[in-house]
Amino acid sequence: MSATWKSIEPLQQLTALVSATTTEAAESPIDAREAGYRLGDGCAADDLTIEEAFELLEREVGDALPTLHADVLGSIVRGYVDHVVRQRGVTRRRSAGRLSSHVSRMAALHRINRAATASLQLDDMLATVVQVVAETITVDACSVFLLDEATETLVLRATVGLNTDLVGKLVIRSDAGITGIAAETREIQIAPIAREHPAFFTYPSVGEDRYTSQASIPLVLREPDRLVGVMNIQTEREREIDLDEVAFLETAAGELAIAIENARLYSTTDAALRRRIRELNALRSVARSLASTLNIDDLYPLVASQAASLTAGDASALFLVGRALPTQVSQAIYWPNDDVSFDAAFVETVLHSRSALVHVVRTSDDDLILGAPLMTAHGVLGVICSRVSRGPNHTDERLGLFQAFADSAALALENAELYNEARRGMETASILLQEMHHRVRNNLQTVAALLKMQARDASYADWTQPLQEAVARVQSIAAVHSLLSSANVTRAEAGAVLKHVIDEASVNVVPPGTRITFTILPSHVEVSSRQATVLALIVNECIANAIEHGFAERTTGSVEIEINLDERNITVEVRDDGAGVSPTFDVTRDAGLGLRIASTLAQSDLRGSYSLVPNVAAGVGARSIIRFPPEA
Repeated sequence: MSATWKSIEPLQQLTALVSATTTEAAESPIDAREAGYRLGDGCAADDLTIEEAFELLEREVGDALPTLHADVLGSIVRGYVDHVVRQRGVTRRRSAGRLSSHVSRMAALHRINRAATASLQLDDMLATVVQVVAETITVDACSVFLLDEATETLVLRATVGLNTDLVGKLVIRSDAGITGIAAETREIQIAPIAREHPAFFTYPSVGEDRYTSQASIPLVLREPDRLVGVMNIQTEREREIDLDEVAFLETAAGELAIAIENARLYSTTDAALRRRIRELNALRSVARSLASTLNIDDLYPLVASQAASLTAGDASALFLVGRALPTQVSQAIYWPNDDVSFDAAFVETVLHSRSALVHVVRTSDDDLILGAPLMTAHGVLGVICSRVSRGPNHTDERLGLFQAFADSAALALENAELYNEARRGMETASILLQEMHHRVRNNLQTVAALLKMQARDASYADWTQPLQEAVARVQSIAAVHSLLSSANVTRAEAGAVLKHVIDEASVNVVPPGTRITFTILPSHVEVSSRQATVLALIVNECIANAIEHGFAERTTGSVEIEINLDERNITVEVRDDGAGVSPTFDVTRDAGLGLRIASTLAQSDLRGSYSLVPNVAAGVGARSIIRFPPEA
């Protein structure tokens, strides 16, 4: 049997529903949900089952049914269920509100609570909550005002239905209007016709002119008992708020107050965490800046300026302990100027207590002096002070940060002092070493001069060549000491060393009437002073061997020296275009005294190797190869 309407009222409600969902005049989905709720309520009152209600709905609406939003269909069911529940006495007998169903109220509270806890960002959370509350209890506007305890005013923080441009800008007194009465009395205020309420007022451009009813619900934290704000709901049509809806709104307000407090606590904690991260980043930047220089004269003002920068202070001072009186401050360096004075007694207190302290400026209740000792493992270097504004109550944290800065500054100052002492010691040692090299060179030149005299006065010609070779060896060593006495005392360029060797060999080794061209390929390889002396002796022997054996029957020739450095070794090659050597030549078996000396020096003193092979690449001559690891 087909279902039929038992009264005309549900049919009228159905017509209103179709009108609310299809006409262009319907600007808000709230109108459609209102009509749907009334339709469900009317169907239940007409003793139709829910199946019969939807059967008739499908028959009457026809093709328009699929276009109905799910919220509208839900409103029909909610209206039907609320009516049935009221008829069965589950809620207060006189209750006629739309939230009379326990199931509906629980679902609505769950939806609001879920919206309130969806985000810990206060503004995002409030924007979501006002939207959900407006949809849940079917009102045209919902707004949240939060209490600013410092100014005792209510600030609009979120709204749906009012002018959103005023969010964060609209401020009202906490005792003004219906909203203010709710805040002051901490009781819900209901005004079916808001304009008739004795406390009603509105601001221009807020957008309240089209609303008739208003309810203001205080947002209160029970433990501790504290007002958080006020939530307003408004409707265009006059509307009564029944007892069930009052209970629901009070419960929802309590949940919202807790959510707001949690969001505020999160915001405060998050802000404190971000502040600490900024401070730690600033401390790291300061430490890096302090480590950028080892010049003590530049470091003193840098420490003072960085102290002011880190603490956002307007003045800082660095007090240094005197060397003659290690318990008293003897020097102060101010930044940015010396117009600000620091209490000397406070500085002495910090110095002797060896801990960071805070001092209130007598002439200003808004300023503090932070003081921290500059301590290292070897004692106290001084005290750093900075004058700062009182600001937030984070004195312990600020002192801890300032002490961490003072520790970094003390380490930088001590490093600079040690560096300066080491540099002064290095300069002294360099002067002494240069003087030593100079005297060794003079002594060697004296020995070489004596050998030269002996060679000229020798009764037998056979003695002349060995004495000249000895002179060349001594002069090679003297040349290295000459180079070290006028340059770096610990290292020298290998090319410069060998240039001196060639100069001496040209005079002492090359026979009269023979013209040898010497070439050193460009190189910047450096060797230690010990390696330079040994290398000079070895290369001198290589040149002497090339002249004696390679150019024995010639009056001209060329010698080329190349120096290279790879990941493991320094390689020095001495190449000539002379007679060359046999491919089977063995230094240990076939060489004379000079090359055996060269091989021994390369192995024992340079921890490397020496070899003499044919110059295959040139097709003529020989190659002396010296290979050894570099020294640091």
